[in-house]
Amino acid sequence: MLPIVRASAKHTPIVGLLIVSAVLRAYRLPDMPGSLIGDEVWYVQAARVLAGFPVLMNHLPATALSGLDPNFEHPPLAKVVIAESMRLLGNREIAWRIPSVVLGTLSIWLLYRIILALGGTRGQALFGAFVLAFDSLFFLHGRIGTLDIYFVTFMLVGTWLYLSSYLELAAIAFAVGALCKMNAVLGLFAMLLYDALLARQRWRSPSWRAIGRRAVVVALFAGFFLLGLGALDCFFTRFRSPFAHLAEMAHFHAGLTHVGLSSGTESTPFEWWVNAGTFDYYFWTGTTNGIPAHILFRGVMNGYVIFIAPLAILYAAERTWRGDSRLATFAVASVAANFVPIFVAWAVMSRSSYIYYMLPSLPAIACALALAAFVVPRATRWAFLALVLYGFVMSFPFRRF
Repeated sequence: MLPIVRASAKHTPIVGLLIVSAVLRAYRLPDMPGSLIGDEVWYVQAARVLAGFPVLMNHLPATALSGLDPNFEHPPLAKVVIAESMRLLGNREIAWRIPSVVLGTLSIWLLYRIILALGGTRGQALFGAFVLAFDSLFFLHGRIGTLDIYFVTFMLVGTWLYLSSYLELAAIAFAVGALCKMNAVLGLFAMLLYDALLARQRWRSPSWRAIGRRAVVVALFAGFFLLGLGALDCFFTRFRSPFAHLAEMAHFHAGLTHVGLSSGTESTPFEWWVNAGTFDYYFWTGTTNGIPAHILFRGVMNGYVIFIAPLAILYAAERTWRGDSRLATFAVASVAANFVPIFVAWAVMSRSSYIYYMLPSLPAIACALALAAFVVPRATRWAFLALVLYGFVMSFPFRRF
């Protein structure tokens, strides 16, 4: 019995963190009846169309009553999941948000497993999972009905499978993420960059066998994505070819520029690193039982996480250059793969950008912080975790003043 008890005790901290995270994400989930938070106004409305529920015509074309996905600028999978949840639980808040709670909580466990797979200690894995669990932006998207937590979770699934040498299954997981939102392809790019950095550290070229297997992974990703998009299009959109849908998406996103189309919610990639460019997803003020109360869903990262993140990434880059940490190499590769394309699109193509575009970089930032935290005194680590928790509390959506 003793080994079983020890194994159980070993997993108690992460299990406890997951339970707390799930409870916090589900807290007051059905509140604000009829209200849509942030981009729920797009995706919940699209899911209502798919599920056959009455819709508000705001932001929707005249064909919204067709029952087909009116939100053609993204693949339909996540919206189909939301729609099916609404068919099961009804046209209400808990239905379109509960999948995000499940995925947001799962993401924390996946990051924990990824850090272990990268050779990190159990303490580092728990540290990284804690940072991700209590990042304000990641928490927010882990409890609202938008697409981002869907593709980020499947990116993490693909990363874990890739690091566990299940490369073909990883390709499928990345493709599923891309069927929720195309940005998931950057997760596969991150793993290919990670492999390239590891090869450089060993001062040797990858074998032809390794190159061939990676090529198979890319081909499998592309094939599964195209087949999946084609199948979803046949059932849920007006497109009859995945290539026609891809062309339409490309045309739509090419028109989203910060030149002439700017809004108060936009921000630059530079601003994200100082936690600027924040905006309110939803705000309500009033009284509850005679006590002044506010509900504020603000798109903002945990300040104590993002302000120290550049130093942690620089430390990870130095360790990557030395070639003595796979965890550091992954953190650098993932941040580069997820942030640099968005920065280039903003700088070169004038692409509109928003602070929640940092969401897929947050797991890698948590990895970099977990790496750096264990080269400082223990008291410093605990003080930082306390600050992270304080920052989370201060940006918690439900507060009384």
